[in-house]
Amino acid sequence: MIIPGDLLRQVNDGSVVLLLGAGASMGATNSRGQPPPTGQQLAELLATRFLGGSHKRDPLQIVAELAISESNLASVQDYIRSIFDDVQPAPFHGLLPTFKWAALATTNYDLV
Repeated sequence: MIIPGDLLRQVNDGSVVLLLGAGASMGATNSRGQPPPTGQQLAELLATRFLGGSHKRDPLQIVAELAISESNLASVQDYIRSIFDDVQPAPFHGLLPTFKWAALATTNYDLV
């Protein structure tokens, strides 16, 4: 991968904000060697657990809101935590803190 010189300079200067989305967890696994669920897989898990299997094909945000309304926020959060609690980063994830980022933002549930 070729990184443009100006971007490399900005990263080295610590003026770049790193935004980590769903792809940032690729390569991570749990203790059974399984990857964390995708957004759609998580929606299906939530629908199964809290919605009797309905809404499995709906977007995660909608399924999560419905699950909360059928149960409560703490129960849904505890369930999501139980899914991601065992996820461990791949060795290459250890490179991320070696760069000087201006800030880091993520939309992920896992702690990778």
